[in-house]
Amino acid sequence: MAILSPLRQMLVVEDEALILLDIEQTLVEAGVGRVLTATTSAEALAIIETTPLDAAVLDLRLGRAETSEEPARRLQQKGVPFVFLSGSTAIVESFADVPLVNKPFSTDELVAVLQSLLPENDVAAA
Repeated sequence: MAILSPLRQMLVVEDEALILLDIEQTLVEAGVGRVLTATTSAEALAIIETTPLDAAVLDLRLGRAETSEEPARRLQQKGVPFVFLSGSTAIVESFADVPLVNKPFSTDELVAVLQSLLPENDVAAA
C-alpha cells in the first residue's frame, strides 16, 4: 500500500516508544519515503530547522508536562501540514483547524487523515 508515497520525508513526535515504532512502521508500509522521529520538543525543533519535511504527526502532550505546541507553530510558519495525536479532545485554540487523531487510533484512521493532507485530495475535492 503506497497511499502516502508523495510524502518523501515526515516527522513523527511521540514520547511513548511502542507507539512511535508502530506509527513509523505504519508510515513506511503506507509508502512514506523517510520517517524521522523525535521524543521531545527540542529534538523535533532541531529536525524541523534542518530537514525539509512534507508532513508531520505530533503527539500533543509529551512527557514531563511538555507539549508539541512550539514544533507545531514552527511547522505552521514553514507551511508544513501536520496532525495532532492526543488522548484528550482538548486542543489549543490557535490549532483549531489542525486535524486531531484521538488515541487509541487505528492505523487505517491515521493513514486516512494523513492522506487528506495530500495536495491531490484538494484538487480532487474541488
